[in-house]
Amino acid sequence: MREAVGARIGMHAGHGTGGTESMPQMPSTRRVLVVAGTRPECLKVASVVTALRRHAGTETILANSGQHAAMVERTLAHLGLRSDLALEPVVAATLSHAVADLRRHVLAAIRAANIDLVIAQGDTSTAYATALASRDAGVPLAHVEAGLRTPHPYRPFPEQLFRRRIARLARIHYAPTVAACANLVAEGIDPAAIVRVGNTIVDLLREQVEAGCREPRVGETLLLTLHRRENYGRGLDHVCAAVLELIGRHPTLGVVCPLHPNPAIRSRIRRNLGGVAGIDLVEPLDYAPFIAELARARLVITDSGGIQEEAPYLGAPVLVVRENTERPESLALGTSILVAPQVDAIVAAASRMLDAPRPRACAFDADAPFGDGRSGERIAAHLQGILRHDATRPIEPLAVNA
Repeated sequence: MREAVGARIGMHAGHGTGGTESMPQMPSTRRVLVVAGTRPECLKVASVVTALRRHAGTETILANSGQHAAMVERTLAHLGLRSDLALEPVVAATLSHAVADLRRHVLAAIRAANIDLVIAQGDTSTAYATALASRDAGVPLAHVEAGLRTPHPYRPFPEQLFRRRIARLARIHYAPTVAACANLVAEGIDPAAIVRVGNTIVDLLREQVEAGCREPRVGETLLLTLHRRENYGRGLDHVCAAVLELIGRHPTLGVVCPLHPNPAIRSRIRRNLGGVAGIDLVEPLDYAPFIAELARARLVITDSGGIQEEAPYLGAPVLVVRENTERPESLALGTSILVAPQVDAIVAAASRMLDAPRPRACAFDADAPFGDGRSGERIAAHLQGILRHDATRPIEPLAVNA
């Protein structure tokens, strides 16, 4: 990463209760709230939390939003972390009610803990609700993985809607790629508030690879993961039908499918693929065993965004069953192919990928598409520069070393 974009962000005491003229200087210890509500958020904030906690003068509070409460606690435990705050579990039946409940709970946490800065990651209901709550409280928001966009403002829904709205609320935008930075600038975000840091999932992936998870031998496994709202219903049925046709054509090809916690997705996949010889429907895998499966998979079929970021470093070929993607870098590399969730299209594209040579794994270096695995350190260092400043003074641009 050659680029260093500074942030000119004014921190403020009193959380929006008065003008800067009479503001007292901030206390020496600044309180940062990091909110996670889903497994991917846990994985992608882990390196940020760890890096922030190495800095004196900052108290980092990790909150479980309650969106997927049990999954968050389990994921954090396997990462060697635990939540400092467990907010009330959210059981709302609709998306809008879930966001409203999450917003209320996070706002209460911000106020009760006297938070100076809030960090949200990605495009989930938790991330959007956290952005709204930080605005309600008058506390600055830093958005990790900012600027990912598809050509359509509402596809995938609700992720794209959330991302675009969070961008209007955030004070600091930690963008993973050059394209993400450009997207934010095109939407009118001040370039001084954008910092390109790489994607934090690569930090965790790098640790796993260095620990030896990257398998030298590729197996005969098709790894299948499905969870996005855009594929609910018939789209999911079409993907499953394509998988059945593929294993009929390739009898030695087994399928491993970790089931998403969403009951509607789990039940539909079980109805389509349950009891079929050669198809293993399993509970969600912890990160290390999942990466081991990804590393040795002969082919991955997914609608996940994170897998598109991890696969290039493992040389894993990925078929992305979506109408569009906010991660064009993986397509440009040739490690991923985008295909609509239609049976014939999936089978044709998957057959081509099964017959093609396996992509070469990317190195964790400055030329890697999603960063070199040092994103959490960059974010923590940048935030420390901001948090150390007097609340009444603007923040000068800070270089972020690649």
